[in-house]
Amino acid sequence: MSHLLFWPAKTFFYPIGNTSAVCLTENLPPEQKADILLLACGDPRHILYTVYTNETNLSTKPQNLDITCCDIEAGVLARNALLFTLLADDGVEDKLNSIWNIFYHLLLDQTSLTLLLAQCRKLVGLAKDTDSWRAGPYSHFLTTCDAATLAELRRFWNMYVETADYTPQQVKQFKSNFLNGMREVSQRHALTMTSSRSAGPLAVFALQAVVDQFNSFWSSGLTDDGSQSGGKATSVNPTFAFSMARDKFAVHYGTDPVGGFHLAVPCSSESSTLRDGVVPHNMVCAAKNQFSQWCTSVMKLLKSSSASSPSLILRMFAGDALMFCQVLHYCGVSQSIVTPFDVAAWRSSKIELDGHHYGKSPRSPAPTYFNVIDSSNVLDHIGLVNVLVVTTPLLRRTPSAALYTEALLKKGDNPSKAILEHVCGEISTMSLLLGIVPSTFISRFTTRSNVNESIDLALGQDLGGQYHERLAWKAIGTYVVGFTDAQQQFLSFSPDELAAFLFGVYLKMFSDENMANKFAALSLSPAPALRAFRRSGVLHYTRRSFAQFVHLVKTRIRTDWTKAMRTFEDMVQRDSRLFIGMLYYQELCCHLHLLGVFTSDWMTPHKVREIHGDKKPALFRDWTEIPQVINVVLVVPRINITRLEEEFSEVGTPIFQCDILAVYRQNCFASISGSFGTLEVVGKGENKTGLIVEDQAGRFGESSLIVSFSVPSSSVMLSALDSAATAGLTLRGTPAVSAKFFGKLGPNLSMFRAQLMDTKHVHVLAQPPTSSTASQRDTTPPMKPVLPDVIPEKITRAQMNESCTTVKSFTVRKDITDPIAKASLASGVAVTIGQVSMHEACVRIGTCEHVIDFPLPVDVGNAKLRIARNSSYVEVIAPISPSVDIKGECDVSKRFSAFLEGGSPTLGSIHRVNLGRCPPFKLSKHPKALNWFVPHVSLMFSQRERAQLEIQNKSGASIADTLMNIKDSLHTLLLSAAGVQGNPPQSVFTLLNTSKMEHYLCIFVANLRLDVASHTVIADAFIAPRTPAVRDKLFSLGLDLRVVNIKTDADESKAWRYLLPLLTERCRTWTHKPTCEYLSHNSIPPFPEGPDPEKSPFCSCGRGVGTEALPKRFKGVGPYVTRAAISPLFSVPYLEASAPEKYDLTAVARAKCQLCGKEGGLSVCSRCKIVKYCSRECQVKDWKEHKKGCV
Repeated sequence: MSHLLFWPAKTFFYPIGNTSAVCLTENLPPEQKADILLLACGDPRHILYTVYTNETNLSTKPQNLDITCCDIEAGVLARNALLFTLLADDGVEDKLNSIWNIFYHLLLDQTSLTLLLAQCRKLVGLAKDTDSWRAGPYSHFLTTCDAATLAELRRFWNMYVETADYTPQQVKQFKSNFLNGMREVSQRHALTMTSSRSAGPLAVFALQAVVDQFNSFWSSGLTDDGSQSGGKATSVNPTFAFSMARDKFAVHYGTDPVGGFHLAVPCSSESSTLRDGVVPHNMVCAAKNQFSQWCTSVMKLLKSSSASSPSLILRMFAGDALMFCQVLHYCGVSQSIVTPFDVAAWRSSKIELDGHHYGKSPRSPAPTYFNVIDSSNVLDHIGLVNVLVVTTPLLRRTPSAALYTEALLKKGDNPSKAILEHVCGEISTMSLLLGIVPSTFISRFTTRSNVNESIDLALGQDLGGQYHERLAWKAIGTYVVGFTDAQQQFLSFSPDELAAFLFGVYLKMFSDENMANKFAALSLSPAPALRAFRRSGVLHYTRRSFAQFVHLVKTRIRTDWTKAMRTFEDMVQRDSRLFIGMLYYQELCCHLHLLGVFTSDWMTPHKVREIHGDKKPALFRDWTEIPQVINVVLVVPRINITRLEEEFSEVGTPIFQCDILAVYRQNCFASISGSFGTLEVVGKGENKTGLIVEDQAGRFGESSLIVSFSVPSSSVMLSALDSAATAGLTLRGTPAVSAKFFGKLGPNLSMFRAQLMDTKHVHVLAQPPTSSTASQRDTTPPMKPVLPDVIPEKITRAQMNESCTTVKSFTVRKDITDPIAKASLASGVAVTIGQVSMHEACVRIGTCEHVIDFPLPVDVGNAKLRIARNSSYVEVIAPISPSVDIKGECDVSKRFSAFLEGGSPTLGSIHRVNLGRCPPFKLSKHPKALNWFVPHVSLMFSQRERAQLEIQNKSGASIADTLMNIKDSLHTLLLSAAGVQGNPPQSVFTLLNTSKMEHYLCIFVANLRLDVASHTVIADAFIAPRTPAVRDKLFSLGLDLRVVNIKTDADESKAWRYLLPLLTERCRTWTHKPTCEYLSHNSIPPFPEGPDPEKSPFCSCGRGVGTEALPKRFKGVGPYVTRAAISPLFSVPYLEASAPEKYDLTAVARAKCQLCGKEGGLSVCSRCKIVKYCSRECQVKDWKEHKKGCV
């Protein structure tokens, strides 16, 4: 396994999502079919919201959604399938309130329980096997990836039904256990406020209401909307009662029904002051209304699509996310549905896909490659590198395809920069090796806000030890205009530089083994030392993880791999930083060999035969041919685990691993498989095979634990020369585990140990044991990394810095074959180079031009040329431009580049929105109102940019930072449109190019809306080039006197020409016409440099469409305008800090006296540091009210 084997001492059930819903297709053109993979999918809120968001009032065909849902917890999938089948039934419109209860209430009224049980009885009957399910009414939109998942869903549905037949004593015990679990959560976690993040920029208003709602939910088992409707809820909701923990109450203590919804909606409509906040009842009402709207959209979609061509397909798989990804890739390459991958940890069953949907000739093909992959926050639990390694091969190499990762748990001392630690290497170089890069690392801005998370950090608030960050990753190379796989660039590295970088990654992946770090933590003050102590026990990787990473790198990188890996191996052997690193050296070499990356000299077939012939170890007496890697299987008596189980819960989730111990020799193996059952062994020598008969009760049964792991045979033979050599099952020595078990288990933390010659408990096999549930053994050989042959000019050589920690430049050779260019080069004509886009340079030889692509943005202005006139080639050496060290730039226009994909524009870091699904809002006019809008918009600036703006405003001198200036213009537009600080709202704006004193764009703001899924705001606007016709129309409507002029210099004006097409494209509800200017000019914008206002930077396809949203006073400009969604461009938290280190919530938000509303000359309350007063008298008068919320 590529991740560690954790003992599930503490198992939580996550039936409800803990972050607000997002639109899964926000990066895809609406015409494109969405093949979506959801890992750790959790509840279906993202699916429901995506369907709701994609729904339009137009007659256009809805976007087809094919969604594969993977979750380790079959109970989650059973609930989700239950919901979608209910929504597909006739007459369900009147049952939405009961469906809400079924999905979100811990306790049920009789009406809801009756509906639940009736549906489950129907599903149990339909799910007898895959054939009966396919014959049923739901199979055209709901299916499973394998028969085992269907059986698991049926098992859960059956458990729900069986509760209706419990005896009175069983009912009493069942309910008592459930209520005790509820009571424990209610008592121990009364101040849980993590759902406040679902209010985004209005989170501060939601804090108290969220706490109140959470406590009400856990004490009553219900969501209280204040309506007092429905019957009395006294029955346990069985969908919350059963999980991987069986019938033990395991619902996670942070579960909150409102957390998956958009709480900014009720907050924006009610909140005026922090003291007032939002009423919990109304928060629940808003969540129920959203749920009802989302479900209604799904119902419409299911009923409007045909069974032969459904618009929505849901595929479900119950099992491990990493394993499932490897299975999909394995099937996609080999076309085999029988695979060598375990379903999950603690299971010996292998994944066998349904041949109806997968394999060589499926009747109803399912995707194995995807344009949307959402990995939820699994990186918190299994490591980002593990996630990227298995998902990157599944992501389609198209400009719009995106992989989403989320982090919730804080990592490091600066959680906003945690991604830089998660990735285990310098981010641009890791991106090059993996072939995938965060889109915001390229653009240096984002339209998705997590400003509220930054504010919480600055305020010192701790939302359950969490910091939420969601990133979109894109395949490298797809940013090049007109990209196709045939144009893919291949990277070349120096073997020594590559080896040094890989070794750096290796050190970071296993930094817990670095004793210097542990000793350094001891010198810290108590709080940081405790945090470091806890972090050192959070582990994600095995040596197989690293081998899989290098395996993926080898498919992309050209180098002398033998030399590189020999150098790397030498570094590992000589290293003294990883104190126990060499204990895992054998495992590292084993998996590098198994994956076809590299075979160490001591593992070659010749060396294996030599040791076998010379040493003749007794353990291998019956073996004729010994493979390079063998499998060791331990049969561990159940009592060895049972006696420690209670203590396991005290250290969380201890890690199991194995070792082989001989005199002066110990080798550890963390990549192990474990399951409960019996082992049946037959045969001798290399023909000896093992069959695991799995105990379905798993860890809740009484069967032995069967553990297996791969080992180099030469290592086992040498260890076996010691007659006392043993194999053992041990605990990983994390600080908490060592402190707890050292005295009981000894220095090796051995739970079980037996001699290698113990034929009862230790078995050495040529192949891993198989499972009794497998229909057949997979005989497909393991996939080896293969690079296609490429011509030299397709190879980009990467050069690293002296320390080999980051790529500093690229070298690309361009062979000149054009006769005219060749002659010009030989004649001595000047060769020049210019920037075409972030990733492209143009080499000019006389009148001939040659475009050169780079895998990441480069700084062409500082590029160097090597010219071989006689040999007819030019080499370009260009420094790489992406960096975590952000500086201002004059030309940022290329950061707003859009690309044509299948005739539709694809956006980069700007996500799509359906403005009709973004609720409008107006700011409170209450004299004591806390204006959340100003700080939210103002915090799009980074700390660096705010400092520069302050200098610029004081000195009057212009600073060459165009992105900062665009943000300043957006800041002016949004604040003016909102009418903040007592000013009336403005609706008409023009952009003025100060270098030419020309107005080039008119903006009509129709409304301000909440982009609830991205936690930000949007100006719903209509834009038009300021042509003479538009200018005359403004004059005739009397709007020319109410215009707000926004000044932009030449660089900013140019950048706006590239930004504007993105702002219109992101919200379009129309289709591009065959005469679209983007298509006819093959360029976005169609006139990149054109100063002529008649040459619009955005196409005319949407002109005059959707103008019914225009206010009446603007109707006259309707035929000239195109709808646009204008939102803040936020700084990227892992690149630049946004919130000040110490943040006063009202420093930007409000400069008014809390009591009288007076502005200026204010003093802040010394206790809470939030509320301000103009005088001592006002503070005293307001104390009676203020003390209620003063903290």
